[in-house]
Amino acid sequence: MGGRQRRRTKVAVKDPKAWVKNVERLYRAYDAEGVSALYTDDATTIFGSRVLSPAEVHAHPAEWFGSLEEYEITRTFRAATGDIIVSETVASYIKKEDGKRYSEFGIDVYWVNDEGKIYHKHTSEVVEPYGLRPLPPREPR
Repeated sequence: MGGRQRRRTKVAVKDPKAWVKNVERLYRAYDAEGVSALYTDDATTIFGSRVLSPAEVHAHPAEWFGSLEEYEITRTFRAATGDIIVSETVASYIKKEDGKRYSEFGIDVYWVNDEGKIYHKHTSEVVEPYGLRPLPPREPR
């Protein structure tokens, strides 16, 4: 199964918090090749009801960065266990297609192999017009 190796005990990467910061760094740099390289060759992503094939997973970063301007993103490490890493995303950007700014709030659940490559991912996000409502507190009470 390519890079798919299930882990049940120790975390797949030594420092999952640093791993998430690296993902954030690549997104902030609009580094489509670097983001694509985070995934195994056979990686899949579930995005709502849509399932991205490995080819779509690897094409998505270039398509995404090419569709945006003034992209600002923060990824925050939230949890890790076994081969799973969870992060939260807060972002804003202008979509080139309509010239409007949007806010995005999302959660990513990554399944990561021992090499630190993503072999499966679930993404859930809410995208709204920028400034529609204030950002709620991000930390638990």
